[in-house]
Amino acid sequence: MASDKISVILPVHNEEKVLEQSIRRIEKIMLGLKMDFEIIISEDGSTDRTFEIMKSLESERIRIFQNRERLGKGKAIKNSLMEARGNIVIFMDADLASKPEQIEELIKQIRNGAAIVIGSRYVQGSKVKRTAIRNIASIGFNWLVRNILNSKLKDHQCGFKAFRKDAILPLANEVENRQFFWDTELLVLAQRKGLKIVEIPIEWNEGIDSKFNLIGDTFRMACGIIDLKMRKG
Repeated sequence: MASDKISVILPVHNEEKVLEQSIRRIEKIMLGLKMDFEIIISEDGSTDRTFEIMKSLESERIRIFQNRERLGKGKAIKNSLMEARGNIVIFMDADLASKPEQIEELIKQIRNGAAIVIGSRYVQGSKVKRTAIRNIASIGFNWLVRNILNSKLKDHQCGFKAFRKDAILPLANEVENRQFFWDTELLVLAQRKGLKIVEIPIEWNEGIDSKFNLIGDTFRMACGIIDLKMRKG
């Protein structure tokens, strides 16, 4: 649909090392696609120069939102989702572990009728580089989500997803988790509502400065599974 507007959301926390380079790369790709777009930087309680860099990047196409106190990745994404002007909304991690050149495929799948499109590291055709311990933790987490919450998806946590905004807004208001488990909870609820979800293969390289804490975040996501099971069954 030629009238589509695309909103690309980057939730950021202490991303001074990569933010400007990542934004410029995404902007170049979107300009090359010749689509109407905006980039939303959703800053979440950073303590480095992230906000200063954001301010320098602000423009007609690049919008910024600041949270002076840490709200959590999920809450930062939801707040930006509510403000997004696009009917197709994409979110991706600021370190660009997922290649932004694949944004076009996300949009294509939404236009073909999907409500949600997921960049998946576990479908045929994906190329993934990451440490063995994080790979084991990720595989284990996704196995638990499938077996405890009855999800049919292979990858719930990859930070490279697209949504049809009108389909997602009602669900976003139901999601209670505000942290890393936010998108997993959203995907589980979306499946139970019967929304069409498509997983696409991607190229994914673990970021050198990834904010993921293996022990702490793994524990919190396990708690998220248990909490959602108790609340929703």
